[in-house]
Amino acid sequence: MNKILAFFFFAICFSQSIFAQESQPKPTAPKTGSGIGSGSGTGSAPSQAKPADSVQTEPLKILTQQAPGYTEEARNNLIEGTVRVRVTFSASGEITSISPVTSLPFGLTEKAIAAARLIKFIPAKRNGIPVSVSKVVEYRFTMYFDENDKELKSNAEIIEKPDAVHPGEFNSVSGVVAVELILAADGSVRVIEAKTDLPKVFETNAREAATKIKFTPAVHKSGKNVSQLKVIDYVFKQ
Repeated sequence: MNKILAFFFFAICFSQSIFAQESQPKPTAPKTGSGIGSGSGTGSAPSQAKPADSVQTEPLKILTQQAPGYTEEARNNLIEGTVRVRVTFSASGEITSISPVTSLPFGLTEKAIAAARLIKFIPAKRNGIPVSVSKVVEYRFTMYFDENDKELKSNAEIIEKPDAVHPGEFNSVSGVVAVELILAADGSVRVIEAKTDLPKVFETNAREAATKIKFTPAVHKSGKNVSQLKVIDYVFKQ
């Protein structure tokens, strides 16, 4: 039976727009403004731009989030892909708006939006004052099959498996790193985890090598390419 992974993560290319601060105190003459923008002072003294290095910023902090579930229709139709939604994380600590950037059918877009509404966070701050920010959040929906699943017409076939680089500082060390990955329907490789008793650098090099694997995707009995879970062993010898 096909299994489901629903990945949650922020997109690398965030929207960096920052909205006006809430509960911002009004400046009184002849003092200047709070420094959120580059506005001039209200008094008669010449205004000066606030030095950039004097602005103290604190990024948005995510506390909890939930992965979206699949719908039965999406599962039956073997739908995979990514839903991207633009989320406004308000200065008040609430999600105030969500709008789809990219969508998927059979209710997956709605699942992503519902999951985004449940995000708990600490607002971003500028000079100690909470501010609202808009960021793009991605939800990746992936279905995968185990090898030789009865629903498959053929398994994924590895065409090219680059060797992992043996760390030079550990020439005398040998062992194995088991990398669990998904050979995705779209031809990409997604590393899930790596297990080993070797130093961390071995795991890092094995992961990097795994991402360069070339393969032909598994094929469902319906004729559609699907994702498949696989474990690859990288053997490091002295």
